[in-house]
Order: sequence, then C-alpha cells, then structure tokens
Amino acid sequence: MRNKVWFILVLVMCAVTPLLAKPRKKKLNPKQLELNSLKARLESARDSLQNEIANRWKKKQKYVSQREVDKEELIQLRDDQEQSYLELSRVKEECYNRENKISDERRNLDEKKERWRYVATTLEGFLEKEAEQIIEIFPIDRETRRLDLESIRRDYEKDTKAIVAYKGFMDYKFKYLSLGSKITLSKHSVITDNSDNRELMIARFGHVFGYGMSSENQSYVIRQTGRLGMNRFSIEEIGQTDLATFLAEAYPKWVQAGVPSGTILTDVLQNAQSSELITGVKTTFLQAATKKLKAGGPVMIPLMLLPLWALVLILLKILQLSSKHRSGENLSQKVLAELDKGDIAKARDIATKKKGLVSEVVVACLDHSEWDREAAEQAVDGILIKEVPLLNKHMGTLAVIAGVAPLLGLLGTVTGMINLFEVITHYGTGDPKIMAGGISEALITTQTGLSIAIPILLVHNYLRNRKDDIKAEMEKHAIQILNKLWPSGTKA
Repeated sequence: MRNKVWFILVLVMCAVTPLLAKPRKKKLNPKQLELNSLKARLESARDSLQNEIANRWKKKQKYVSQREVDKEELIQLRDDQEQSYLELSRVKEECYNRENKISDERRNLDEKKERWRYVATTLEGFLEKEAEQIIEIFPIDRETRRLDLESIRRDYEKDTKAIVAYKGFMDYKFKYLSLGSKITLSKHSVITDNSDNRELMIARFGHVFGYGMSSENQSYVIRQTGRLGMNRFSIEEIGQTDLATFLAEAYPKWVQAGVPSGTILTDVLQNAQSSELITGVKTTFLQAATKKLKAGGPVMIPLMLLPLWALVLILLKILQLSSKHRSGENLSQKVLAELDKGDIAKARDIATKKKGLVSEVVVACLDHSEWDREAAEQAVDGILIKEVPLLNKHMGTLAVIAGVAPLLGLLGTVTGMINLFEVITHYGTGDPKIMAGGISEALITTQTGLSIAIPILLVHNYLRNRKDDIKAEMEKHAIQILNKLWPSGTKA
C-alpha cells in the first residue's frame, strides 16, 4: 500500500513539474500558493522517496551480500552435514562390528561356560560314582579312600579348579589301582562278619583276598562273596585246622620280612563250598533257604506269600467240599425204596436225617410231591443256584495265583538280567562271580515261580473236578427222585 502512494506522488510530481518550470509574473492567487505549497511538499516527499530508495537499495545490497554469505554458509553446512553423515555411517559400522564382536565373544563365553558346566558335571559325577562304589571295595581301604575322596571334593568346592580336581582324582585312582597289584602286610582295625571290632595284622593280596591275624592268634580270611554292595567282601574266622596252623606258622616270618612271601595257600574258587571248608561252619537248611531267598532278589517276597495264600484257600475249599459232599447213593436207594411202597412221609423222614446237598435236593423234591413236577424242578434249581456259587468260591483266586506265580518268576528273570547288565556296565566281564549273581537271581525266581504254580494248578484241577462231581451228583439224584414221583410227568 505504501508503494502505491509513493507511485501516485511520483506521477503527480511529473505532471506538475512542467508547470512549475515556467515563471509567472502574475500575482499569485490562493490556489497558486496552495500549489506551491504542494509542490514544496512534493519536493520534500521526493527527497524522502529518494532517500528511502537509496536506503532500500543499500538494504537490498546488504541482503544480497548476506544471502551470498548465507548461501556459502549453507553450502558449508551441507558439506558439514554430509561429513557428519559419513562419520555417522562410519560410527554405525564400527558399532555394528563391535556388536558382532561382542556377540561372538558372548557366544565364546557361553560355549566356555557350557564346557565348564560339562566338565564340572562330569567331575561331580565321577566323585559321586566313586563315593557310591567305595562300599564295594576292599574293606581295609574304605575309610582311607573315603577321606581322600572327601578331601578332593572339599578342595574342588573351595576353589572350583576342575583341572586341579581332575589331577587329584587321577592321582587318587592311580594310588588305589596300584594297590591291586601289590602284596602288603599292615595292621588295621576291621569289623568281622560276626560284628566284632578286631585289630588284625592283614596280609593283603591286591584287591582279591587277604588273611588277618589277631593278637590272640585267631586267623581270619577276607574273601569275595560274589554279591554287590557292602556284602561284596566278607571277613570270616578260619575254622579249618590246616589253614589256621599254616597261618600261625607263616605270620611271624611275614612280619619279620615285612611282606608275605613263600608258599601261600589261597582260596582260588572263593565260593560257598570253599567258604564252608575254610570257616568249618556247615550251612543249615534254614541258612540255605535264607540265602536262596536273598539271591532271588525282592521278587522272592511276593513269590513266598503266594503259596501261603494258596494253602489257606486250598484248606478252606477242602473243608467246604467235604462238608457239602455226603455219600448220597445209599440215601437215594432208601428213598426210592420207600417211594416204591408209596410211603412219601417215611421217605422224607429218611432224607431229613441225613446231611449234605443230596439230602437237601431230595427233601425239596419230596416237599413238592403234592404239586406238579415243574414246581419241584424249580425248587431243585433254586438249591443249585444258591449252592453252585459257593462251590465255585475261591476257585478263580487259586487259578489267578497259579497264573501269577510264573509271571512273577519271569519278572525276577528280567530283574536279574537288568542287574547283570548293570554289573557288566560297572565291572565289565572280568569277574564271573559277580556276573553269576544276576544270572542266579533270574534262574532262582523262575524256578520258584514254576515250583509254586505247578502244584497249585494240580490242586486247582482236583478241586474243580470234585466240585463238578458234587454238582453232577446233586442233579443225578434229583432226576431219579423226580422220575420216581412223576414217571409220566403227571401229578403224584
């Protein structure tokens, strides 16, 4: 708007300027004076306009200069921005590379942690397995091995250095494995099979067997039993005279030499028979039975309960069948003879005096003699329906026992084979006595199961035939009486 006003003023000035250029000599009138005044004002406005134009030009020049400066600065800023972008990309790339490196290092750390956990778990497994097997090692080594193993475990838990623990464990294994190939003589405190705590001078022959001599000159033998667990070795007093005399003569020489030497009597077989020869103690029947039960494993417990249960049921069935069965042949003949005479009352008195299922059937027939045959037959069927379930009672249980016994024997067979493979896993196939323990368990349970099942099956068959005979006899005498009372199916 302001520019338009200035533009109008310029036009007015251009139009008025020619008129002002011509001098007038005439007397100025008011309009002329007003025109002069306007003219002066216009001149002043023109000067102001010129000044404003000059100022604006200066400002424009300054603006142009500033714009050039700003343009250069903008270009510089753009260059700086591009440089910043490049630097940012470089930093991002470096961060990405470092992240990848950190991820790789973290994976390596996780792998090392996993390896460490595997090593630690394996080491702990070795220590636990060794601790479990200490109870099965040579008796005089148990306490020292337990202390050494506990020392390794405590050191490992203290500093968690697996390499040191592995080295200590290997030294521990080498130490006691080397004892298996040595013959030594040393004094130890042991607990014998009679639960006596004895101080013995023990002549040790590796991990196989040993002899012990007390201060009272009582001799003992340390031998393998063929069983697992804490009963793998036994410490028994020697009762065989020749062996005891030999040890009494040899021990002073061994003590003087510091090691057993010379000719040494050994128990090569280390079985039950050689144990009886060495200890001089004969095995009783009860001990042999107990030993057989232990050799058969836990399955022998239900196997021993089955024949007791079956015996109780068999006695009950024999008593029941004996009470139910009474010879009814004579009774039937007497009743038929009275019926031939037509004396039903006397026939009933004879049947009533007898006991048993046959007499019950005869009495039922005679009680319904005044009725038709169908009523008498229904009465006989009622007696049979009541008595037959009683005759069958416990028969199914006996059959189940006879079937379960060999299955339990088979279960013992499977358990024995599992134990055998566990023994092979732990000890290999180098010790046939330990392997024979699992085979013995399998065979003993199978034998026991069959020995129980066979007689129970035979008795079950006998009782079943006896029950069928009683039922058949009841039906036979009932038919005889019914046919005599109703020979043609009519009312008597």
